[in-house]
Amino acid sequence: MTWRLSSATLCQYKIGCHDLDGTPAQETDMHQSRPVDSAGIATLSTTLQLARQRFFEDGSDPQGSVPELIARSWRRCSALPCSLSGTPEPLAQEALLARRDAQGQLRRHALPELEALAEALSPSRVMVLLADPQGMILDAAGSDVFMNKAQRVALMPGVEWSEVQRGTNAIGTALTECSPITVLGLQHYLEQNGALGCTAAPLLGSEGQVLGVLDVSGDPRCIQAQTVGLVRMAGQMIEHRMAMDNCPAHTEILRFARDPALIGSHREALLWIRNATIVGANRAAMRALGMTFEQLRGRFVDDLFSALPATDREQFELALHPWLVRPGQSASWASGWVGPKSASNRLTLAVEQESTEQVRQIPSSKPPIIVDPQREAQRQRAVRVLDCGIPVLILGESGVGKEVFARQVHQASQRSQGPFVAVNCAAIPEGLIEAELFGYEEGAFTGARRKGQAGQIREAHGGVLFLDEIGDMPLSMQARLLRVLQDHEVKALGGGRQQSVDFVLMCATHRDLRRMAAEGRFRSDLYYRLQHFVVDLPALREHADAKAHIDELLQTILPSGRLRLSPQARDALLDYSWPGNWRQLVAVAQTLLALAEPGSCIELADLPNEIRRDWRTHHQQPPSPSSALTRPDAEWEGATTSPVPLRAMTDTAIHAAIASCGGNVSRAARLLGVHRSTLYRHVIQK
Repeated sequence: MTWRLSSATLCQYKIGCHDLDGTPAQETDMHQSRPVDSAGIATLSTTLQLARQRFFEDGSDPQGSVPELIARSWRRCSALPCSLSGTPEPLAQEALLARRDAQGQLRRHALPELEALAEALSPSRVMVLLADPQGMILDAAGSDVFMNKAQRVALMPGVEWSEVQRGTNAIGTALTECSPITVLGLQHYLEQNGALGCTAAPLLGSEGQVLGVLDVSGDPRCIQAQTVGLVRMAGQMIEHRMAMDNCPAHTEILRFARDPALIGSHREALLWIRNATIVGANRAAMRALGMTFEQLRGRFVDDLFSALPATDREQFELALHPWLVRPGQSASWASGWVGPKSASNRLTLAVEQESTEQVRQIPSSKPPIIVDPQREAQRQRAVRVLDCGIPVLILGESGVGKEVFARQVHQASQRSQGPFVAVNCAAIPEGLIEAELFGYEEGAFTGARRKGQAGQIREAHGGVLFLDEIGDMPLSMQARLLRVLQDHEVKALGGGRQQSVDFVLMCATHRDLRRMAAEGRFRSDLYYRLQHFVVDLPALREHADAKAHIDELLQTILPSGRLRLSPQARDALLDYSWPGNWRQLVAVAQTLLALAEPGSCIELADLPNEIRRDWRTHHQQPPSPSSALTRPDAEWEGATTSPVPLRAMTDTAIHAAIASCGGNVSRAARLLGVHRSTLYRHVIQK
C-alpha cells in the first residue's frame, strides 16, 4: 500500500531522521500529539525512505509518495546542472551588513514579528529566520541550543538557502513556489539536511512580488500544526504592515472583510485602485474574490462591485455583482477606504508641492523629504534632463533621500509609466553583480537558473535604471555599463545575441567620484559620461531651517496627545548633528515611539547614548564627582591621585544634582540623564 504524506500528517510523527548532533531522534512528542502505534510510525518513515531510494537511485517519480510541492521541488533539484553538496561559507560580516541594509524596509517591518514569534515558540527547540527574495538568510532569533546545532548545516545569517544552493528546503521552495510550505526531515533534497524540520511563508507585495520569506526551523518533532499556523499568521501581519506602508503613488486602498471587526487588521482584504482600475491586491483579497493577481490587475473596480463606499468614515456593505458570486459564497462584505477618497487626501508618496517649506507627510518608515525652492528647482531640472535621455547623478550623504528623489523625478517624467528598477551596487557581491545587471543564459555558470535571467538592465526597458552607490561598482562592470550606455544594447552572460534596451540612467553615491577617477578607482570615461547633470542634496544639518524641520517631524511622529518631550530631550534632538540625516532621525523617533508608554514624557535618559553624550558636551553639567571630591580642605591637599570608591563618586554626584534642583528628584534625574526610578533606587540603598 502506498501512503500519501501531507505536511499536516508529518507534523504528528517522527520521520526517521537523526538530530544535528548525530544522535537518533526520540519518539516522544514534546507537544503531546495524539499517540500513534509504532507500526504506523515505521510505515510512514519507511515509505519516505523508500521514495527517496527509488528517486535517487532509479529515477522513479516520487508523486504519490511525498506531497506534490515536495515532489516538484525534487524534480527541479535533480535537473540542476550541478550537484548539490557541501556546506557553504557564510558571507563576510561587511557583505552581510550591506545585504541587510539593502533590505532595510523588509527588516524594519519583519524584525518585530521575528522576535515575537521566537518568544511565542521559546519552549520549542526552534529558530525563526528572515530571508531576502533570493533566499539569503538575514536574521535569526530563537533557541541558542538549536542555533549552535544549525550552524553545522549552515542554517545561519549570511548563507543563501535557495533551491539552487541548498536543494528542497522550506525557504527556497517557498520562494520558488510562491506558497507556504513545510519540509520535514528527509523530505529535504540533501540528506545532510534530514535532521531539520522547517515551515516557511513567503512575504508578498501588493503586486504579487516576493519581498522575502519567514521561516521556523528546528527538530522535526517541534514543527507542529500550531507552529505552521503561527508562521503564516506572522507572515500575514508583515505583509499587511508593508502593504500599508508602500502604497503605490496616486492610488486609493479599498479595504473589506466578512466581519467588520476585521477591518484594519492583518486579515482584511485590500485592493489598490488607480483611476478606477485595480493595480494591486493582497492575498486576502485574491482569496476572497477567487481570482489571481493577473486576473485582477487592470480590471475596473466597478466590474466587480455594484457600489463602493464614499469616504473612509462610511461603513458600507460591499457587494459583488451577482454573476461573480461563487456557489456557497456570500456576496457581501463590510468595507471602507484606508483614507478619504478625495484626491487631495490620498495616502501617496507623491504629495503636491506646498507654498511654504515643510516636511512632507509620508509614511513614517520612509525618509521624509524637505520641500524648498532649491530642491524643487533641482527636481524640475532633473525631469527635463531625464526626458532628453541624459543620465542624472545624485550626490549626498547617507540618509538624505537620494533614492526617494530619484523616484520623484521618475514619477514626474515622461517615463513614469515605465519601470523604475533600483539596484544597490554595494549590496550585491562582486561575483554576482554582472549576472544581476546583465542577466545570463541557461547554463551560463554553476547554479544558474534553468531558463536564465533577464537581468535588471533589460527589466528597466522603457523606464529608469537607478544605480545606487555607483561608486562601489567594480571597474570591470563599469566598462560593460559604459558600452551599454553607448550602444543601447546588452548581451547576457553565456552567449546569446545583443538585445536593444531603452532606458535612462540615474545614479547616486555618497563618494567623491571626481577624486576616485583621478586616483584610478573609478573609470574616468564613465565619470564624464555621468557628470553632465549633477544633483547635490544637502545634509540635514546644512539646511537653514534644520531645527524647524526636525521639530515638525518629531511632532508628526510623536503625537502630542500621546507623548511629550521634556525640554532637555527636545533640545538634545534639535541640537544633534544627525550624521545619518533623515533616515537616522526617523529611526530614532520611531524607536522612541515604540518604547514609550502612552501619555508618558520622553526624558533625556530615554535618548540613544550618542545623542545624550553630544548634548552633555555642549551644555553645563552637574558638579562632577572628581570636582566635588577635590575640595580645598587641608585633608585633600596633595591627595588628588588617590583612588576614589565608585560608590562614593556616585553618591556625591547624586546629592549634588538633588541639591541643585532644590530636592526635586524628577528634575535631578533629568539633569543626570537617568530614569527617576534609578535615582530613587540609589537614594533608598543609601
